[in-house]
Amino acid sequence: MLMDGRVLLAAPPQGLVENLWLESFGRAEASKVRELDAGDAGARQRCLRVLNDVCRSHPALHRLSGSPLVHVVLHLSAAGWDWAEGSLAARFQQVLEELVGYLEHGVLPSYFNHKVNLFGELLEEEVEEMGFLLYRAVAEPELLLGEK
Repeated sequence: MLMDGRVLLAAPPQGLVENLWLESFGRAEASKVRELDAGDAGARQRCLRVLNDVCRSHPALHRLSGSPLVHVVLHLSAAGWDWAEGSLAARFQQVLEELVGYLEHGVLPSYFNHKVNLFGELLEEEVEEMGFLLYRAVAEPELLLGEK
């Protein structure tokens, strides 16, 4: 449903009635990443493709693919980091480090609405498993590229 230029999705009835509608930021996410990359010839989209492929190929990380990764990249972009093609490896590593930090706290605020926790639907065990794997991958990135 479109309301005031925002896309709202019906959510399964869990908890409070106020939680019946979820705001979808998909269009805004894609548009913002494209806009940022066009503005500085950045490699955000390429970094996101690699990150999404990695997360989809690891059962423990599959819930991180998509929107959560985009929001981490947007948060890093807002901090003013260099996203030129030559910095792709450094930004990939930095996204992993940031994800570990967000998982340690169990909170990943939406880039567009800081009141929304993108990890809010994850179980504590999932957060711990993802955090542990990514913590190890920060020191040994090849863990994400090898056997699952």
